[in-house]
Amino acid sequence: MNVELRIFRAVRNKKLLDSDWTQAPDSPLSDTKKKEWATYRQALRDLTKTTTPKFLSNSPKLDESDFPTKPS
Repeated sequence: MNVELRIFRAVRNKKLLDSDWTQAPDSPLSDTKKKEWATYRQALRDLTKTTTPKFLSNSPKLDESDFPTKPS
């Protein structure tokens, strides 16, 4: 696996980890909000199949424009 893909997956995995709490049985979210977060999390999982990692020019920073928008 190339470096770009590893960075891409690491960022994606961090976003999934940061949103794990939204799917816990004791989450304070309403069922509607839990569904929004579940949809967001599935979109994150699907990224590796649908998106090619892009980086900002002359930078090791990942361009996150293709990542789904986190629910509010």
